[in-house]
Amino acid sequence: MIIVAEGISAAGKTTFASQFGEGRWLPEIPVKAQRPPDDAPAREHAKFWADNNAARFQMAIQIEREHGFVICDTDPLKIHYAWCMERAGFDWPDRFELAAQEVRRAISEERLGFADLYLVKRIDEAAVRSQKEGDVTRRRSNFDQHLALQPHLIDWFAAMSRSLPGHVRFGFPNMADLLKETEQRGAKRSRYRFDVGAFDRLIEALPA
Repeated sequence: MIIVAEGISAAGKTTFASQFGEGRWLPEIPVKAQRPPDDAPAREHAKFWADNNAARFQMAIQIEREHGFVICDTDPLKIHYAWCMERAGFDWPDRFELAAQEVRRAISEERLGFADLYLVKRIDEAAVRSQKEGDVTRRRSNFDQHLALQPHLIDWFAAMSRSLPGHVRFGFPNMADLLKETEQRGAKRSRYRFDVGAFDRLIEALPA
């Protein structure tokens, strides 16, 4: 079972995911040094991120095989970021239209796919600013930008909820309840994991 903890920066994703144990959670992978330069062709950026996220999804599958489930600190699919940046009016070299083409190809090749459960945390501005200021381990230099992305992030996962029924829940559950659910579901995985049609429905369900 692949589970995703999602939310904006400082929403508590890492804190939530890491409590399940070092071997069962998959953090984000720093790739700043490997990213194409900002002035590289947009297609190069789209391919880089699709390939990088596909590699992370394969890591999630490996952890799932070893432990029965994995908690991912943010969605390995990750294409929502390019969409949210464009919706919020920020400049980002990974263009959503091209990103969607590369992600669709990776799904069809079963290198990248959907998780079995998405846990999406909404948080108000005062709370998230308090959490950000209380975390001295991370600078979060783009914090205000991430805060502006939250309504679009919620729109994305609302569309996903319509496209993949039963796969999205808003809020982080009690750890004991989630562990019990993973034990009950066992090795059963979503039939949508590599479903290109589900990806197409998600894109169609997004706000115009």
